Amino acid sequence: MSPRAPARASLRALLVAASITAALGATGCCRIIEAVLTEPEPEASPTGPAQELGTAAYPAGSPPAGAAIHTWNAKRLPPGTFRLGYALAPGEASDVESDYRRFADDVHFVNESKGKFRWVPPAGCAGDLHCVYENIVARDRADLMPLVERFRARRTEAKLGTMDLAWLVVTFVQSIKYEIPEKEPFGILPPALVATQKRGDCDSKTLLGLILLKEMGIDGVLLSSAAHTHAMLGVALPAQGTKMTYAGRDYMFTEMTAKGSPIGHINPDLLKPNDWRVVPFKYPAGGGSATPVTPSPKPVAPRPGPTTRTKGR
Repeated sequence: MSPRAPARASLRALLVAASITAALGATGCCRIIEAVLTEPEPEASPTGPAQELGTAAYPAGSPPAGAAIHTWNAKRLPPGTFRLGYALAPGEASDVESDYRRFADDVHFVNESKGKFRWVPPAGCAGDLHCVYENIVARDRADLMPLVERFRARRTEAKLGTMDLAWLVVTFVQSIKYEIPEKEPFGILPPALVATQKRGDCDSKTLLGLILLKEMGIDGVLLSSAAHTHAMLGVALPAQGTKMTYAGRDYMFTEMTAKGSPIGHINPDLLKPNDWRVVPFKYPAGGGSATPVTPSPKPVAPRPGPTTRTKGR
């Protein structure tokens, strides 16, 4: 072996570790953000009067018994309170979890606890978590299509415009309980499980909102800040507020962890410093396939060191 080989191997290991630090530092999650609103959003009673949107079931024919019932407020949209059920078959929910953990094993994910973990990014995946997001979206998209159909039906029934439809979806996701999934790989709960378990943190909920909006023809992106260890949804609709321009298109900041936070609103404290960036990843084309995308891990001899990911505060 060349006497320079160990030095080259050490350099490769340092470069990989550095790339991982950049990736996770740019995506860290999450903390709950209180929206600065003129009037606080009241909690919707699960037993109070609400517009019933039906029950979305996956796979088709799954019994509605045991469905997760979501009741939420969407002010300015009559009647103001909505109710929607999501029945994900237990076997499918288990498959979502096991497929996600299989992907994590494939990229050598190791939970170091206390917000630290290690992984080996596949070739082309260093720099952020876009490959993780791609895998999650490709796997969960089909599971969420029945929810999409329920929102489409409401759009037709109530003759909702694009902004009102987006608001109905955004408030639905905002109403889901904020909770950091500390035991999940990468600290992310797959969006199908966010909808059925009624919990999730910033990037987990952002992915859910992103899928629902994109399937209804409303473009969106995942926005990330390393300085604030937070993620938000960017919605490509004309609205007042704060926006980010990406690839020639404006995306309005949308907070997914605060009930009733308007499209275009961001807590001013989250702009000091302003290191927000789009995490671009490929959205699957065609029908919603439940086949997970598992890239081949890049062969690296030494394991990278642990990388800190700050969780919610």
